[in-house]
Amino acid sequence: MSFVFLNGKFVPAEEAAVSVFDQGFLYGDGIFESFRSIGGRLYQFSHHFARLQQSAQALVYPTTFRERELEKILLELREMNNLENAYYRVTVTRGTGEIGFRRAITNDLTFLIIAKEFRGFESSYYDEGIALHVARTRRNAPEAINPKIKSISNLNSLLGKLEAKDAGAFEVIMLNNRNHVCEGASSNIFWTRDNWVFTPDASTGLLEGVTRATIMRLCEEKMNLRVITGEYLLQDLKFSNEVFISSTSLEVMPVVKVDGFTINQGLVGPIARRLREELHRDMGIVP
Repeated sequence: MSFVFLNGKFVPAEEAAVSVFDQGFLYGDGIFESFRSIGGRLYQFSHHFARLQQSAQALVYPTTFRERELEKILLELREMNNLENAYYRVTVTRGTGEIGFRRAITNDLTFLIIAKEFRGFESSYYDEGIALHVARTRRNAPEAINPKIKSISNLNSLLGKLEAKDAGAFEVIMLNNRNHVCEGASSNIFWTRDNWVFTPDASTGLLEGVTRATIMRLCEEKMNLRVITGEYLLQDLKFSNEVFISSTSLEVMPVVKVDGFTINQGLVGPIARRLREELHRDMGIVP
């Protein structure tokens, strides 16, 4: 039997239920955060907690837990589910309310934590690299939806994922409304040229991933690589030495093809390999 944490209680997963009037279900009025633990250590939890608070403040949600209180709940949930290395998702919605936009927006929050064993991806993806597809769907403009809100209303990314599936690609590259490279449907993107690493700037409308920030730090601190953020066009990425994407679950995933264009003769490059090793060291994963 597995357990989740729902509205202040540890509940068997098969018994957990959320109201059909929950505002997250009806309107996508909710936020989430995903992160991992290595053994009993919550990796980068302070950064994830800060981003969860940032999202909550943007939607005028009251703060439900202090960081240490939430950390205690997460580790207890790990023990209850007998997890070695856990993958967590914390979801918060505005809670049960009424139908219609004239409703009150001061409901008690719905607070859910799901924890499962982190499985990762097959080693062949990291050894051979993956293919990306340039999506027709554009990333939401930051003027329309604040990218600092990690929202459960994620239809824009889902449309990108459907395009990737239709194209037989692992992930998509999403451009913004100014034709600049932004991010993947659920990943951040990097590319290299000589000793330089490039990645889109936050001004493009991307979600500033915690793993993205870690990769940028490791490049400069551990690998003597200069990271440059900016507004880039697709051809800037295509004519690079290496391309890779990152996220909490992907870690550092090498890219060898973008649509019909081959990167680095279809070979995984040394920077992506080394960066994943450095990330594992930073996480405390023993080879």
